[in-house]
Amino acid sequence: MQVTQNNQELVSKFVLVSSQSLCLVFLFLLLVAVYWSGLHGSYIFDDISNIVSNIALQAFDGSFQSLFAAATSGRSSPLGRPLSMATFALNFHFFGDSPFSFKLTNLAIHMANSMLVYLLARQLWRRLGFDTRSARSLIPALWITAIWAFHPINLTPVLFVVQRMTSLSALFMLAALTLYLYGRQAKNIPGFVAIATSLLLCWPAAILSKETGLLLPLYVFLIEWLVLGTFSTVSTKVKWLTLLLLGAAVIWVCWAKWGFITAGYSVRDFNLRERLLTETRVLWFYVRQMLLPTPEVFALFHDDIAISRGLLQPASTLLAMAGWLAVVALALQQRARRPLFAFAVFWFLTSHLLESSFFPLEIAYEHRNYMAFLGLLVWLASLLFSDQKKPTWLVPRLVLAGSFVVFCGLVTSLRSLQWADEFHRTQIEVSDHPGSARANYQAATVAMQRTYESGGGGPMAYHMVQYHFKLAARLDANSKAPLMGLLYLDCTAGVPKNVETLVQLQERFATGRFTFGDRAVVQSLSGLLVENRLCLGDHEVTALINAALSNPSADGPIRGMIYAVAMDHAAAKMHDTPLALAYARAAVASDPGSVALRVNLIHLYIQSNQVEQAQQEYAGLMTRKVAAKDQASVNELKNLFETMEKNANGRQKTG
Repeated sequence: MQVTQNNQELVSKFVLVSSQSLCLVFLFLLLVAVYWSGLHGSYIFDDISNIVSNIALQAFDGSFQSLFAAATSGRSSPLGRPLSMATFALNFHFFGDSPFSFKLTNLAIHMANSMLVYLLARQLWRRLGFDTRSARSLIPALWITAIWAFHPINLTPVLFVVQRMTSLSALFMLAALTLYLYGRQAKNIPGFVAIATSLLLCWPAAILSKETGLLLPLYVFLIEWLVLGTFSTVSTKVKWLTLLLLGAAVIWVCWAKWGFITAGYSVRDFNLRERLLTETRVLWFYVRQMLLPTPEVFALFHDDIAISRGLLQPASTLLAMAGWLAVVALALQQRARRPLFAFAVFWFLTSHLLESSFFPLEIAYEHRNYMAFLGLLVWLASLLFSDQKKPTWLVPRLVLAGSFVVFCGLVTSLRSLQWADEFHRTQIEVSDHPGSARANYQAATVAMQRTYESGGGGPMAYHMVQYHFKLAARLDANSKAPLMGLLYLDCTAGVPKNVETLVQLQERFATGRFTFGDRAVVQSLSGLLVENRLCLGDHEVTALINAALSNPSADGPIRGMIYAVAMDHAAAKMHDTPLALAYARAAVASDPGSVALRVNLIHLYIQSNQVEQAQQEYAGLMTRKVAAKDQASVNELKNLFETMEKNANGRQKTG
């Protein structure tokens, strides 16, 4: 009798393992099919500056030194996200610069994350008291995994290459949570090892991939509080005292680092108060995307979301704020009876503590929901898949659950097709989001590449590009790039430049706020002027540079870049070396910490045969700490001086 029972248990386990393996294999094959077309798309937006133009990534030759240089070449944050940057370098080293290999790697990470979501969901289900020993018990975890894998809100961490930072950080956080839950259940030596691995290895790796990894302890706290019920026996006084101490610590950190936290608002068209007000509406927008993922609500950019200038500007701001206060109050009140509802609410809000709070980041991006989505899915699964033997409305609930998976897969397939071709993607996004300045600017630049820059072009192409550039300039009254685009279009098409456009560009350089994006605009201006792609005369270029230098919002680094543009134009177009040197010295004076500007000055000294001054500047440069991203240009200078010294010694011997 005992043998028969053991055999039945073995058969049940075999059926369970086989069922979940087949389902997961089938799910992942479908996932590859859904994303396959999008994997053939190109690099876009931040991919260019962070990956394509990053020399340190491409210089990785397998040595530790070059890997370290690549890992520390990131500029996305104070930490630089070295682990993510290292994976980009490995992609370059083993598979070349094809975006397909980068996106395929992203898909592999997303699949690994989906597998971890499945394991985590199974563990959560078990800890909540649900049966996990039957094949039927696989359905909730598989549904959560399928929605996570196929939902269109998770597309950008796969097809937007640079957002590997998001998915890689999530990979280590999900692994940490899975190991932590296993360790809490095992309560033996392997369990303690799992918890140690979670906190000592996975957590630092998550942080080094992206700063959102800092949220891991809060996720652990939510699991302990709402899933494991760890704090149910702790007295109310202790809970309040702990909250007060934690609140005081947060307030002290914010006070001590307030200047660092808020420094970025000088380059935004919103302040701290306006950002916090706007985010209350944005968070509801994310919830709408999750629950009703129709194609038109998704886009690379969401700069068409109006900034909340006050509680009633727009009026939906007050409603959004009241809605979140009500939801949080309800979650707290129902935390004992409906812990998964509270889990969904606090998991979602916790996930947005860094990127949707007081830091001066962009207002909205879809990839910020990569981890935030999980809590909501766990709660929805508990509603759809009851653990009762005879649940009510079983068939309608199963149909609803299955239909949602299919719908998510279809929308993601559609988006993947769009992302396979940049012209297709930008035209659809600008159609769905006509009020987005960035979408219009991208639509114009991609159309420009497909027509005039590819040897084509004509009246229809001209008017289409012009329309999107003009609309982008009108939608963002501070943006300079669309006006430069209009000048570039006229120059390329052989049309006389519009003087009004040039005057407007000068005004924006003189009075408009210099944003983060304007740094790239100023850098690109140098090449456009040197190659005469804006068809501007020397006096017009000088007027444009003087206008930019007169801008009171231009900080030291921006002024240094503007002087560098002037230096390049004076040297390459005006052939005025003394003027170029004056600009180069002014650039170094404006931004003394920039290695690139000092390298420019040294090269100019060498070209003008002022070797002694070049050597003095080089000696001063070598006393400074050189960042990994600048090491290649410094090494090039070092080789140049060594060659000059050898040549000088050779001439002396010959003489």
